[in-house]
Amino acid sequence: MNKIIIYIFLAIIFTSCSSPSDKIKNVILYNDSIGYWNYEWPRDRAEFYGFTLKLSKNGKLLKYSYSKVQNKRWLFYDDGIDERLEWGVDDDSIFTLMNYNSQIKVVKYNKDTIWLYDKKDKEKSMLVKVKGKLNIEK
Repeated sequence: MNKIIIYIFLAIIFTSCSSPSDKIKNVILYNDSIGYWNYEWPRDRAEFYGFTLKLSKNGKLLKYSYSKVQNKRWLFYDDGIDERLEWGVDDDSIFTLMNYNSQIKVVKYNKDTIWLYDKKDKEKSMLVKVKGKLNIEK
């Protein structure tokens, strides 16, 4: 009986020792090492287009143009493909996106949506998990 209580106690300690950034990263990287998220922010014609971000476990990021009308994605080429784009989450839940010195705070999250607030621009945005086929065009 005492062994069972000890095992339960240790399990609780080990599962609750994750830092805030680790918990958020576990939501983002839902395919073990990769997560695809639609980035949504206030803009004109938001119902027609957007961006999808491929976030990798190693901190690398790829950006795709996303046609909501066609449900298709293309690698974003406007600035050229930048292999150095990165993302990350600090322990104070500050989300860094595309190498910008961001002050984007993770306000709340669940397994499908991450709500963000950019302190500098005073703008709300969100990441919405891509479900179903990605439909990435070559």
